[in-house]
Amino acid sequence: MSVPIETEQRFFAGERSEQVHFAINDAVRITSGPHAGRTAAVVSLLAVEPEVVFVVEPGTPPWGDLEVSQSSLELLD
Repeated sequence: MSVPIETEQRFFAGERSEQVHFAINDAVRITSGPHAGRTAAVVSLLAVEPEVVFVVEPGTPPWGDLEVSQSSLELLD
Protein backbone atom coordinates (compact mmCIF):
# COMPACT_ATOMS: atom_id res chain seq x y z
CA MET A 1 0.00 0.00 0.00
CA SER A 2 1.57 3.21 -1.12
CA VAL A 3 0.28 6.68 -1.86
CA PRO A 4 1.66 8.82 -4.69
CA ILE A 5 3.57 11.79 -3.23
CA GLU A 6 1.37 14.31 -5.05
CA THR A 7 -1.78 12.76 -3.59
CA GLU A 8 -0.24 12.68 -0.13
CA GLN A 9 0.82 16.33 -0.36
CA ARG A 10 -2.70 17.38 -1.37
CA PHE A 11 -4.17 15.38 1.53
CA PHE A 12 -1.86 17.08 4.06
CA ALA A 13 -2.59 20.48 2.48
CA GLY A 14 -6.26 19.95 3.31
CA GLU A 15 -7.39 19.36 -0.27
CA ARG A 16 -10.08 16.84 -1.16
CA SER A 17 -10.48 15.31 -4.62
CA GLU A 18 -12.79 13.04 -6.57
CA GLN A 19 -10.60 10.10 -5.59
CA VAL A 20 -9.76 11.11 -1.99
CA HIS A 21 -12.89 12.50 -0.32
CA PHE A 22 -11.34 13.48 3.02
CA ALA A 23 -8.37 15.58 4.13
CA ILE A 24 -6.21 15.78 7.23
CA ASN A 25 -8.16 16.59 10.43
CA ASP A 26 -11.59 16.14 8.83
CA ALA A 27 -14.22 15.11 11.36
CA VAL A 28 -15.91 11.90 10.22
CA ARG A 29 -18.38 9.27 11.36
CA ILE A 30 -17.69 5.59 10.75
CA THR A 31 -20.76 4.21 8.97
CA SER A 32 -20.08 0.48 8.80
CA GLY A 33 -18.00 -2.25 10.33
CA PRO A 34 -17.18 -2.97 13.97
CA HIS A 35 -16.75 0.73 14.80
CA ALA A 36 -19.94 1.98 13.10
CA GLY A 37 -21.37 5.07 14.77
CA ARG A 38 -18.09 6.28 16.24
CA THR A 39 -16.76 9.72 15.37
CA ALA A 40 -13.12 10.33 14.59
CA ALA A 41 -10.58 12.66 13.03
CA VAL A 42 -8.75 11.71 9.84
CA VAL A 43 -5.02 11.64 10.61
CA SER A 44 -3.38 9.87 7.66
CA LEU A 45 -3.92 8.57 4.14
CA LEU A 46 -2.82 4.94 4.08
CA ALA A 47 -3.70 3.75 0.55
CA VAL A 48 -5.48 4.79 -2.63
CA GLU A 49 -5.48 1.46 -4.49
CA PRO A 50 -7.37 -0.80 -4.68
CA GLU A 51 -9.45 1.26 -2.23
CA VAL A 52 -8.84 4.54 -0.43
CA VAL A 53 -8.02 3.81 3.23
CA PHE A 54 -7.45 6.31 6.03
CA VAL A 55 -6.09 6.14 9.55
CA VAL A 56 -8.58 7.80 11.87
CA GLU A 57 -8.30 8.69 15.54
CA PRO A 58 -11.50 8.12 17.56
CA GLY A 59 -12.92 11.01 19.54
CA THR A 60 -13.98 8.80 22.47
CA PRO A 61 -12.63 5.71 24.24
CA PRO A 62 -11.59 3.10 23.52
CA TRP A 63 -8.61 4.96 22.06
CA GLY A 64 -6.33 3.74 19.33
CA ASP A 65 -5.93 4.51 15.66
CA LEU A 66 -8.22 2.68 13.25
CA GLU A 67 -7.76 1.85 9.57
CA VAL A 68 -11.03 2.59 7.77
CA SER A 69 -11.95 2.52 4.09
CA GLN A 70 -13.31 5.67 2.54
CA SER A 71 -16.60 3.90 1.75
CA SER A 72 -17.15 3.43 5.50
CA LEU A 73 -16.80 7.12 6.38
CA GLU A 74 -19.01 10.20 6.16
CA LEU A 75 -17.94 13.81 6.63
CA LEU A 76 -19.39 15.61 9.66
CA ASP A 77 -20.42 19.26 9.42
